[in-house]
Amino acid sequence: MLRSFLRSKIKSKLSGYSVVINQPDPTKPRSVQSAKKVAVVGGGLAGIGAASLLGERGFQVTLFERNHYLGGKVGCWDVPFEDGNITKVDHGFHAFFRHYYNLRSFMEKIGAAEHLKTIADYLVLTKDRRHFSFKNVETTPVLNILSLGKNKFFRFREVLFSPASWRMGEFLEYDAAKTFAKYDSSSFAEFSREASLPKSLQLIFNTFARAFFAPVDKLSTAELMKSFHFFYLSHNHGLLYDYFDTDYQEALIEPATRYLNQHNVAIKLNRSVEETRHDNDTFIVESEPFDYLILATDVVGTKNICANSPWIKTYSEKTYSELISLKASAGYAVYRMWLNKRTGDELPVFIITEKHDVLDSVTFYHQFDKSSAAWAQGSGGGVYELHCYALPSGAVSEKDVKAAFVAELHFYFPELRDAKIIHDHLQIRHDFTAFYTNLNKSRPEFTTAIPNLYLAGDWVKTGTPAMLMEGAYTSGIMCANSILTKHGLQEEPVRSVPTRGIFA
Repeated sequence: MLRSFLRSKIKSKLSGYSVVINQPDPTKPRSVQSAKKVAVVGGGLAGIGAASLLGERGFQVTLFERNHYLGGKVGCWDVPFEDGNITKVDHGFHAFFRHYYNLRSFMEKIGAAEHLKTIADYLVLTKDRRHFSFKNVETTPVLNILSLGKNKFFRFREVLFSPASWRMGEFLEYDAAKTFAKYDSSSFAEFSREASLPKSLQLIFNTFARAFFAPVDKLSTAELMKSFHFFYLSHNHGLLYDYFDTDYQEALIEPATRYLNQHNVAIKLNRSVEETRHDNDTFIVESEPFDYLILATDVVGTKNICANSPWIKTYSEKTYSELISLKASAGYAVYRMWLNKRTGDELPVFIITEKHDVLDSVTFYHQFDKSSAAWAQGSGGGVYELHCYALPSGAVSEKDVKAAFVAELHFYFPELRDAKIIHDHLQIRHDFTAFYTNLNKSRPEFTTAIPNLYLAGDWVKTGTPAMLMEGAYTSGIMCANSILTKHGLQEEPVRSVPTRGIFA
């Protein structure tokens, strides 16, 4: 009875775990009457979100993408091997959490949600052969912290009798302005030491922190507080999430492409936009004039376009400074291996590991991906994806990275030590947004000081705590909404978890 009462009160305090950021006026028209042209540069989730909404509403939208496929970091492409085997690979396994309200609404609209399956557990394996499971952890905010203690993530006496650890209460007081003013200059490694976190709890926080592509000695404490608010302390969905039962091309990109085509969005692939021009209030992209420009590229691409578009600096020093100061993370790696031996069937399809040098997670693709399952069934082997979210500075060569991955895989799964690598595919990339210390102040908002120029991606400020895929998609919708507002049209609703912590 008490637990039900607390759940009800907490839900009420957190606005039912969902708030509408804007207030669309249903009396306003939905579609534009004049032929206004919009260039969206970047075909990831941010660009797809902006292009699809504006296409729905009658704008003439052209979507430029540098790759030969749409999707950005949820994109998917073919890789051939010497024996004639062709398989699809991607940027790494993605988790679609239940509080990705805006992205999941779009996925339901285009039919992608039918490919979602629920993960069996959010599981962390440790170096000392323990494991931490979130399967039975309470999902109600505040109660979920107490439940961590009950599930032996930490000992209550380690926290209750350590005044320094009481600082963890500030995670429940998340307020964007106050939190970033106080903690953006402090790394989470520093915060952990000052708060005297119990080792087991520090391990969990560190594995969680690495998912934001930053080592704990560089990750902004404010960014981690924001992410912990977004992923754990603002809703009752818990950490169990959904994932696609097939590759991203079939599950997401093909439905999205069909939807874009249905709304007359011109998709131009293999078009790497390196510069833009501005002439008489018109944006020029590849010699074509547009009334609006949305830069939905990643931080590397955006910074490059800014450097090659001198008109931006001429028009607004502030916008130029914000864009040119964007920073990418140090680097991450995704290593897909086709082995002649299968293991992991008793585990969730995705597990997190306590990192030695490079291994942050293992995905058992043969458990769920159609082509991987077919290969595994025919060969008797397994397909494994190893992910490093933040490469150490010493791992510089592909050979070093592969060797480190294999060594750590064998540590956690010694039964694979005699397995033979049939195929492998390694990506080392340096294009993810850095959430390091002291970067938030110069991070741009989705609107700019330049009329009709908008910015979309997981690197822009939206006024919501949304991060990663939800942050990217939401920013695209907000850009589109700004354009709709200019034309007196009805906005698309933008949903969010509560923007402030329960004790803010």
